[in-house]
Amino acid sequence: MGTTGCSARTSLDRVMAKLESVGINFLALDFDQTILDTHTGGRWTGSSDELIPHVRPVFSNLIQAATSGRIQVAVVTFTGQVKLVKAVLESIVGQQGAERIPIRGNDRSWQYVGDGSMDGKQPHMASACEELLTNNPGIKITKNTTLLIDDDPKNIRHALADGTRAIWFNPHHPNKLYSDIVNQLE
Repeated sequence: MGTTGCSARTSLDRVMAKLESVGINFLALDFDQTILDTHTGGRWTGSSDELIPHVRPVFSNLIQAATSGRIQVAVVTFTGQVKLVKAVLESIVGQQGAERIPIRGNDRSWQYVGDGSMDGKQPHMASACEELLTNNPGIKITKNTTLLIDDDPKNIRHALADGTRAIWFNPHHPNKLYSDIVNQLE
């Protein structure tokens, strides 16, 4: 187990170094089939404790590393079950850490009225960015410093077309995430 843990840590260290070297300071992460290895369909009937085992270790580790460093994180999702998302985040980074992570889901708790793109996850990211900038006045987040990670190719295409960096997450090969980040970001 030591070698696997060491290899995973080295790989995560390379990811964090890559994100820093290309100027990423905001990770926008999808929830269903991305952070989770299942799709709740916005209709999860079990408890949050039953959902937590579905968190992919690659995302748990990435979220922990990002939030302990200088990278802001938000969850951008089409689910309306935001309370479940928050509970999952609390299991990853604790209550205080989760409170610093904006969640933008289809729960009508937020709105984006800016003049940016309304396609895909673009309004979710823009709204989360506004919250992060309000709560952290010293940071500057742009489309070029943002990275969307999502399993839906349409959301990736919308992000790229709008000038936002994005990486498609293959839910069938979750362990390729770190190498995809290192190899695809420029």
